[in-house]
Amino acid sequence: MELERHLVEVIARELDVLGFELVKIESSLRGRKKIIRIYIDHHERGVTLDDCVHVTKMVGFVLDGEDIMSGPYNLEVSSPGINRPLTKPEHFKRFQGREAKIVHLNEEGEKETAIGDIVDATWASVILSWKGDRIQIPFERLVKANLHGEKWKIPKLGPGKKR
Repeated sequence: MELERHLVEVIARELDVLGFELVKIESSLRGRKKIIRIYIDHHERGVTLDDCVHVTKMVGFVLDGEDIMSGPYNLEVSSPGINRPLTKPEHFKRFQGREAKIVHLNEEGEKETAIGDIVDATWASVILSWKGDRIQIPFERLVKANLHGEKWKIPKLGPGKKR
């Protein structure tokens, strides 16, 4: 746990220097190699492929220099995508009015899914308009939350044009 906390701190600090926000970090194993996947965002614009390449190089240099990772690993950097994860109160505030899908634990400790518009968020909870009501979900009960309902817009081609 201490190693993961240190890893998150190092990556978040480097991203801050580079002008990006750490949205989410995931780690998994593929064979004997560890996979570290980080999702980044930029408050003033979207994240480009060039941004991901640059961040991969810079964060990789820092991780190698800090000697945090024992053994081989792959570092993957990505934008959060259109159905981006919502992991911090600031994310819910930023996307107020947008539809979100929130998996949370109810009062009995069972998983429940709510899909609705984000009404408000504080440091302690998010308020969602769900099934005609407003529900307040404490952050400590959140299992997973994402923006929801966004669709890719594929431009139509003119007559006689092929993809």
